[in-house]
Amino acid sequence: MLQVLSPTALAVIMVAAAGFLLVLGMALPKLQKETLQKRLAKVAIEHGGTKAMAFDKPLLQRMAASGGNQNSFKQKYLIAPLARMTKDNSGKLQLRLKMAGFRGNSAMTTYLMARLFLPAVLAGLFLFYGTAVLGKEMSIKNVLIMLGAGGALGYFLPPMLLSNRIQKRQKSIQGAWPDALDLLLICVEAGYGIDAALMRLADEMGARSPELAEEISLTALELSYLQDRAKALDNLVDRTGLEQVRHVVGSLKQTERYGTDLGRALRVHAQESRDLRLEKAKQKAAALPPKLTAPMILFFLPILFVILISPAVIQIVQG
Repeated sequence: MLQVLSPTALAVIMVAAAGFLLVLGMALPKLQKETLQKRLAKVAIEHGGTKAMAFDKPLLQRMAASGGNQNSFKQKYLIAPLARMTKDNSGKLQLRLKMAGFRGNSAMTTYLMARLFLPAVLAGLFLFYGTAVLGKEMSIKNVLIMLGAGGALGYFLPPMLLSNRIQKRQKSIQGAWPDALDLLLICVEAGYGIDAALMRLADEMGARSPELAEEISLTALELSYLQDRAKALDNLVDRTGLEQVRHVVGSLKQTERYGTDLGRALRVHAQESRDLRLEKAKQKAAALPPKLTAPMILFFLPILFVILISPAVIQIVQG
């Protein structure tokens, strides 16, 4: 084949084939009907959920794509083999996808398809760029280097992007959590029930943190249709992965079960969250001097020396 086709044509064919398989793998799950989406959309509209969805991305569609286990056929014959090939734990991966905000039935399939075919796509792109653009010789060494670099980047890129998205969402939720607890305390002391307080909280926090408003809205909806209300609160902890949320959820569960005073517990949690936020700000401020040491030595001190020494050098040269 190498004698019939030129290296450039072979690289183009490989890239085209890998790209077609990647697009096909991502597009197939999107063609399936989302029956759960229609049910949750109806529940959201009945409970006034559309008011909390007026910011940025349509929250209704994202919430409606949440939850729901993959059907047994898809789990057995599609997700399980893909997970084995990519060496991913399907349970932990599904939880991480929820923490990143990807809750559709096709989220795991799309991720696994990308993890499986992206190395081949990037390896082909690296080979094409190296041979056609850079003009590298098609030696065994160069081919192995280009294919290895592209394959490694394609294999590790999806987990890196997923972890980055999780960290961004957690940072947004953490930053708005003390304010959310204050608003929730005001709603509870004004006589709101937990369900109504959460919906009002999601409506008010939409502009401050869309991620937190999304999670709160979804929790309020789950409280309305799940038989086990404690499960809805536990799902909030799983989707956020934050200890602060876990502590507040524990207080909410105690109130649901024993009727304890929720206002006092929320006041304590809100104060602790504000103290924690202030402590993290102090830690960042204390870490600035060590971080500024290297830039000061590399960029500021040489210029300062030039400014101080230049007049003396000029006088010596002129004298």
